[in-house]
Amino acid sequence: MPKAVKNAATFPERKKAAMYAKMDVWQARIARLLVILMLCFQPLFITPNRYLYLTGDKYRFFLVYMCIILAAVLIVWIARMTRTPPLRPRGKLTIPDWAVLGFAAVTIVSAIFSPFSGEANVWVGIPERFDGAITQLLYVAAFFVISRWYIPKIRDFVFFGISAILVALIGILQFYGMDFLGLWPFDDSRFAGIDSYNIWFRSTLGNVNIVSTYTCVAILLSGFLFVRTKSKWRFLWLAASALNFWMMELARSDSGKVGLIVAMVVAIPFIVENMKSLGKTMILGSTWLAAYTIQMLLYDVPILQIRTPGSLLPYALVAIVLLAAGLVLAIKGNDSDPKAPVKWKLGVILIAVCIIAGFAGIEVLGRSDPDTPRNDFVYEMREVMHGNIRDEFGSARAYIWRNALEAFPNNPIIGTGPDTFYNVFPSEAHGYAGQDYQNAHNEYLQILICQGILGLLCYLVFLGGILPKPFRAAFKNPLLLAALVAFMGYCGQAFFNLSLPITSQLLWVLAGMLASKRNRELLDLTDHWAAK
Repeated sequence: MPKAVKNAATFPERKKAAMYAKMDVWQARIARLLVILMLCFQPLFITPNRYLYLTGDKYRFFLVYMCIILAAVLIVWIARMTRTPPLRPRGKLTIPDWAVLGFAAVTIVSAIFSPFSGEANVWVGIPERFDGAITQLLYVAAFFVISRWYIPKIRDFVFFGISAILVALIGILQFYGMDFLGLWPFDDSRFAGIDSYNIWFRSTLGNVNIVSTYTCVAILLSGFLFVRTKSKWRFLWLAASALNFWMMELARSDSGKVGLIVAMVVAIPFIVENMKSLGKTMILGSTWLAAYTIQMLLYDVPILQIRTPGSLLPYALVAIVLLAAGLVLAIKGNDSDPKAPVKWKLGVILIAVCIIAGFAGIEVLGRSDPDTPRNDFVYEMREVMHGNIRDEFGSARAYIWRNALEAFPNNPIIGTGPDTFYNVFPSEAHGYAGQDYQNAHNEYLQILICQGILGLLCYLVFLGGILPKPFRAAFKNPLLLAALVAFMGYCGQAFFNLSLPITSQLLWVLAGMLASKRNRELLDLTDHWAAK
């Protein structure tokens, strides 16, 4: 019998408490189903169309299961309100709740008053993207279901670990010529010369930029579940993190790496909290280095032969040293928590050191011989630091952003309507590098253009308003820590990436977990999960 029912003083109170408990069970089941669908099944979902209509197929899958979930939510709400007395929802709206409701309202207004409503379907989005108002409103609905009703269970994250391993294995084997699902369907003359090494699609996710988004989240969420839990499933999460790091390297897209770096810097106070956490993080890092070394040894494209096996030896040696030191600290180290001020002071100092070292490293490593031009990320970052921003930087992202900002003043308050970037982007600017641009390749800039200053302000308040409580509680709650680090990784990579209903749902799941009112019921999940 639930504790609330036992503690009720009178029969009417016990009856009401029992009804609340029954409703809570059904609510938790609905939210858990939604989390599993968004985290585990949507990334894996594929149809016989394979890559031909990948985004549309995943959008329709998302639309169908969200309609089912919302129908179930409506049934539960009706059941609550028809009781005597009605079982009204508990809990007040928080700042993130109000902010995301404001974002939804701006999205609706922007769609209704879009100057391109006759040219573009602002509700569904353009056929290649399906990121219209309906998709974004469903994300908001999913956030509320998860944040209000979701209670974490270890099996949810076991399912995620298995799903992440499958996604990574499919992509890795596909890259090495074992496309057993036949995901690359094109065999006509238009794609002559295309093979597993140079196709720009991977696994069940499609475009390598989307792969970079997914792998960033999977690496961090799985990795920190390994670092901070005592569960018997921790090595499953370690494998999921390492394999997704492998696939991220094969995708050759830097946006996910940016998110990974941002998240790892933010996670420093939690990593150095005690010797066991530090040791397990070193083990995690060693698996990433091992994955990097192995994939480079197997990457036999002629243009990369400059990386000889001998040049990879330092990576292998560092991986071995990290593994050995990590095992010693994880086994012998003390896991007692130092006082909070010590954690934060040490963490802030190390974050500052990492940031300074990062800028210094970019300054040194990004130097280029004028006679030997470079186009790698480190060189481009050094050039940006020196104020030299060229259109081709970031795979033409600098060009896209500059032209998008020139078009922004046309509808600055509520934007031009969801998913109307193609319409507002200057027509004379299309065609640069042989591309027509449908997306800003920056989620924040995309919202600024399509939903205006109000939309972006609401979105940023929503993201920022979620963070304070999880930051304080993450020292004691491993799930919150893993979700927090993955959330920060997503937010970091979003500055260089695009939003599609293939991986964007990951942000809203993580946001729902971080804002969840129910996490207080499982404050110390380390012991709770160890018992499982």
